[in-house]
Amino acid sequence: MQKSFPPSGDSRFVIGRDSQGRWVVCDQKGLVGGLFTDRDSAVHFAVFESDHAPGAVCCAPDDAVVSLGQVFEAGHLEAEQLAPADQMAHRPATPR
Repeated sequence: MQKSFPPSGDSRFVIGRDSQGRWVVCDQKGLVGGLFTDRDSAVHFAVFESDHAPGAVCCAPDDAVVSLGQVFEAGHLEAEQLAPADQMAHRPATPR
């Protein structure tokens, strides 16, 4: 039986596998993350996103389950917050 992996307080990114065996990078700040085809790609992403900061990336134990978190889970955003994909290309650019 797999157990959930509690994120480390010192590391920003946790790398491990989700309940379906996919490689996951979970950002404790909830800003970025992703699913990857292999461990090397997940590590590369996390190290790059952390700007190579020492201790910013940790790997979960083999028997732990890692998830992307609430931000990435289906149903987190309300329907009215989402724009249909066909409208995204037609939105006017906002000045910065």
